Amino acid sequence: MATRAVYSFSGFPGRPESHFYLHHDGYPSGAAWRFAAALAEGLDRSCFLAAFLRTSDRAEPLSCPGQAADAEYRYLVTLDAGGDHHLQVQCWRRPPGSKSWMLRCGAMRLETFIQRFLPTDQGPGPI
Repeated sequence: MATRAVYSFSGFPGRPESHFYLHHDGYPSGAAWRFAAALAEGLDRSCFLAAFLRTSDRAEPLSCPGQAADAEYRYLVTLDAGGDHHLQVQCWRRPPGSKSWMLRCGAMRLETFIQRFLPTDQGPGPI
């Protein structure tokens, strides 16, 4: 399905805030599947961005989220620099014909986002 999305990543060691564009499956259940696939690699949370890029090989780098004017969804994944290095995600949706983003879901742990939006029978494996 051609639901375009921008995925932004912040707080990852050695990387400035990074943005990527994907042409399809950008709705929340598609994003949850992508996130679950990256988590399934079993790497340290600080390596999540690298795992996401390996499992989303068609991700196109952007200099800023506004570069993808046709994106319908935007996700911001943040690595919390605290003791447990948990990942948080926020989601926005841009309604058809609008130039403004509307908050779809506030900041939540990545695992919570996956459980909320990914049907249990569609996951790439245990998270």
